[in-house]
Amino acid sequence: MRTPVTKSATISASEEFYQSLGNLQGRMVQGQTIYPEGKWTPFAGQPISLEVTSHTKSKMRIPIYIGGKVYSTLILERTPTGFLLKHENKTENGQSHEINLYGGHTNNNGTAFMQFFPADTYTKNLMRLSSPSVWTLAFSSDRSTFSYLVESDGKLQMQIDFNLNDYLATNSNKTEQRSRR
Repeated sequence: MRTPVTKSATISASEEFYQSLGNLQGRMVQGQTIYPEGKWTPFAGQPISLEVTSHTKSKMRIPIYIGGKVYSTLILERTPTGFLLKHENKTENGQSHEINLYGGHTNNNGTAFMQFFPADTYTKNLMRLSSPSVWTLAFSSDRSTFSYLVESDGKLQMQIDFNLNDYLATNSNKTEQRSRR
């Protein structure tokens, strides 16, 4: 008797992660800052959202909106050893920001639910980082939440959670407005 093969057995964990994120294409989801809280909460009182605006076999673009304007666009690219995460930052007039395209490569410790991106050499030099920095993209176990986390020196600096069960209306013809940095 043949045993059925499950989806997760037929594709790698990184492929499952990429497909899950790609399934969000064209859907805008609302987020909120989870950490830090209180008076130190970044973006307090401003709506936060995210959407996958393009998705190919090798690259995905994921703008994060703060107050209705693009704060940063996450660019997730496949590499022979995993993924590269870059943060594309532009000024309001569309020019590249001086702090742009920073990020890092996965370190093979990722799962179908979570991928870790330690800062690469370019990022360490660009941002003059003296302590290890890591970005994490993660799904909750039931895939109802997508999280963007930033760590520095092993300590959580920021966490934004996005509710994947509550899609916002989108206007595919809108021009991306850039937030001020």
